[in-house]
Amino acid sequence: MSTLVGATPPADPEPYAVPTVEQARVVPEQPLPDPPSADEPEHPPQQDADQDADQDADVDPSRPLTRVRISHGDLRFARHHVLVGHYPGSTLVGGEGALDELLDGRLSRAAVLGIYPGPIETCQVFTDPDEWTRPPGAVVAGLGPIGGLSAASLARATAHAVLTSALGHLTAGASATSTEVRQLRLSSLLIGTGQGGLPVRDSVQALLTGVQRANDRLADTDLGVHIAELEIIELWQDRALQAVEALGSSLTSGELADSFTADLRLEERPGRQRRLLFQEPTGWWQQVRVRSEPDGGLSFEASMRRAGTPTRTVPTQRALVDRLVESLVDSPSPDPSAARTLFELLFPNDLKAQAPDTDNLVLLVDRGSAHYPWELLDDHGTEEDREPLGVRRGLVRQLEGSSMRSHVLSATSSRALVVGDTASGLSALPAAQREARGVADALRQNGFDAEPLIAESGTKVIQALFATSYRVVHLAGHGVFEWPLGDGTDATVTGMVLGNGMYLTAGEVGQMRQVPELVVVNCCHLGSMGPSSPVGPAVPGAPGIPTERAGNYHRLAASFATELIDIGVRAVVACGWAVDDAAASTFAATLYDRLLSGLTFGEAIAAARWQTWNDHPAVNTWGAYQCYGDPDYRLAPDAVVHRATTARRAPASAEQARVEIENLGQSVDVSRNTRFGLDRLHELYEALSPEDREDDSLQVLIARTYNKFGDFAHATQYFEQTLERGGTALTVRDFEVWIDQVVRAAATSDDDVDDAVATIESAIDRLRTLLDNPASLVLGAHAPERAAFLPGEPHEPSGGVGIDRLWRVASAYKRLALVTCPDRPGSGRGGDWSRTHDALAKTSEWYAAARAASGATDRRRHGALANWLAAELALRWRPVEGRTGLDRAEARRLIDECLGAAREEAYLAPTFWTVAVYADLLVLDALWSPRATDDEARAALDLYRRASDLGSEEQLRQVRDQVDFLIVMAGTEAQRRVEFLQTLRDGLVALDPPPRDTAGTVTA
Repeated sequence: MSTLVGATPPADPEPYAVPTVEQARVVPEQPLPDPPSADEPEHPPQQDADQDADQDADVDPSRPLTRVRISHGDLRFARHHVLVGHYPGSTLVGGEGALDELLDGRLSRAAVLGIYPGPIETCQVFTDPDEWTRPPGAVVAGLGPIGGLSAASLARATAHAVLTSALGHLTAGASATSTEVRQLRLSSLLIGTGQGGLPVRDSVQALLTGVQRANDRLADTDLGVHIAELEIIELWQDRALQAVEALGSSLTSGELADSFTADLRLEERPGRQRRLLFQEPTGWWQQVRVRSEPDGGLSFEASMRRAGTPTRTVPTQRALVDRLVESLVDSPSPDPSAARTLFELLFPNDLKAQAPDTDNLVLLVDRGSAHYPWELLDDHGTEEDREPLGVRRGLVRQLEGSSMRSHVLSATSSRALVVGDTASGLSALPAAQREARGVADALRQNGFDAEPLIAESGTKVIQALFATSYRVVHLAGHGVFEWPLGDGTDATVTGMVLGNGMYLTAGEVGQMRQVPELVVVNCCHLGSMGPSSPVGPAVPGAPGIPTERAGNYHRLAASFATELIDIGVRAVVACGWAVDDAAASTFAATLYDRLLSGLTFGEAIAAARWQTWNDHPAVNTWGAYQCYGDPDYRLAPDAVVHRATTARRAPASAEQARVEIENLGQSVDVSRNTRFGLDRLHELYEALSPEDREDDSLQVLIARTYNKFGDFAHATQYFEQTLERGGTALTVRDFEVWIDQVVRAAATSDDDVDDAVATIESAIDRLRTLLDNPASLVLGAHAPERAAFLPGEPHEPSGGVGIDRLWRVASAYKRLALVTCPDRPGSGRGGDWSRTHDALAKTSEWYAAARAASGATDRRRHGALANWLAAELALRWRPVEGRTGLDRAEARRLIDECLGAAREEAYLAPTFWTVAVYADLLVLDALWSPRATDDEARAALDLYRRASDLGSEEQLRQVRDQVDFLIVMAGTEAQRRVEFLQTLRDGLVALDPPPRDTAGTVTA
């Protein structure tokens, strides 16, 4: 019998074959045929004679109707390669970001390299060569510019992506000339339905249309691939139900009805979430394109939510506008009149009406419109004390027509270059130096290597620039715009003054092999531009010695920023005019604080502008910064982002709290962040009103959720509080869980062993009473009698006995065996094994009963077998006199019989327990064999690691506790087995170290 983790799961007959390892290695970046679903037939169902008579004679039985299913759950439980869309220039967020994380950053690495899809009908397929990865890969379809997606263009993008996937199937082993038709299965998100996107109905219909077109094209060209299944997976229940409704209405008639079949029931998966009210997420960024016309006018094109993009042209007098711009930027003092006048002159009238309540704005500017101070413009209706438009809403720029170099290699190191003033020969800038020190301190406190260069020579700055790669470059000092070089030519320079005729320009940054992600340029600190000391008979405009501002700082910012965007910098902040030093310090400090705490670029910019305006209302520094880039870009690492993006608002009602608590309970199955869940559960309870805290059903829900998180002390506390008030909301299952918690607490307490034994034995009696006659819980002595059917009693268990109840009794006996074991660390029971032997024998009997009570399709049957074999193994090491134990050959035969099915379940329907139980069986196979090897331990640990990606800390602790049980039972009687088990335990601890101060962690 093979126990190799990499072995191929049992393959069904073609064309539904599971790919072999050899096939998987042909093209690791192409999608591979997925294994069949466990609940679908190997072949299309046969039709009756009447259906055959009505059917077209041209129907190809090898190309059956495509099955569509809607799944409600976490993305990691998607069955197949996941189809996802991407807009050019946007970051990987939402489902796409989650998919990237699940695939170890494969998507983001392609984006960093500049080879990621974006334009319509571009596509790339990503496959994890590890067959156990779920989902197995991604199919990324380019969606074209933000705001331009329609149902028709999404159908085109889907068809192109599906055909690309189909081509991967051919490359992976199918032959274009073969008569065999391979069946491709895909999963998909509800593409295009994000902020401001398509309705769910349009997305579903576009996905179906795209798949249908791809299938038609494949059939017309006689290529041996057919899309046999499309799974649409959605996290939120309301959207998943909308998808079911959209699917049903799409298949009522027409061509789609002739191409698809669907079961209009929602398939529930782990990690699913629900909410009381759906609303568009806040933070949508509306795109407004601004182009400069040859006659001096400006054309505006606004991408509205789910609307077209009408173009408006505004004629402008260039000289008039330029004069008003100069009046705004030549002084740090605010000029509300000029700001409102420019707003009236530049914005189309229909956009003005939306300005007070508009969404955040992304201004897509060209080089002719980039120099305008859009951040300062304000609508005429603004009250005197009201926040300006650029403060009320986020505003980020992007550059249209950028000639970004084709292959951008972004820096990934946590290093930053921070320059605060230079030995420029001009007056010193103390504020720039203080700013640089503050920025460097903030970066260092967040894990960056950042030593500021303060008033250093130009040579040293340039050498530092090319010494290594930097994710962040921050420049504060003197700057010039189109300054004459004075070399006898008309050449000019735009950039930071370094001194001795040297300048740091975008050209030097562009020569870096790895381009920074974030560049901040502040060359507008107040201070004289004249020399700091006599430098000879300086001539105004002489090379390297600028002597006046000439009012061009907004043009310097625009020029420098657009050039940096051209070379591939993802986010640029450039100051557009002379700023107040204190206000500039506030802006920089707030910007970096928000970026490093996990906020997006757009959120951080909005926060910095608001804080600067609030703290320094007498100056216009808040609007001086031109900010270019993707508003969703993040500088902070993933862990910080997780903390920043997690909503922590108090619930507005008890029902809202109930829903969030239910979601927390669901998240246990997919989240390793147990600490966050417990903290949030405590916050939700504290936010409830005293009346809501008295709600029995809410108390029970909290108790159940604490139990799922493994916090048994708090679970018992809330359970007992409910009992004190009558326990009207409790179910029989709640009592079983509570009794189980009592057993867990007793098994791990520091109480006297006899007290712990008495507690556990009393709990076992209660559990057996519930098994024997559940009505006794309510009716007591008046409950009708039932025939005995428990293990060891005259009758066999009846079909009505639940496996869960039998399992709980078996688990309690296992803890009793552990508590009474003389070899347990700290035990004071000497060499008396009588109680332990009896408890082990009962453990075996009850797990055997649980196995017998499980049906052929019950996935817990493998777990019941594993626990029974573990109990028999302990009895083999600690034999009971007069008891006939399980024969080794028989044990290995049973493992051999179920190992293949367990592997198939773990592969086809991966959850924590299907994968972990398969690993348990491999461990038991090794322990029941003559010799357990290190290779077998490593193989099992690899599976436990994969299971941990699908489950919680509490679930992994249960696996660790099972290993601890076997270590104690092996003792000195099976030393080589102990070494094997200790290797397992060390590996499990390394996967997830046990948390501190957690009550009741011994589980079964």
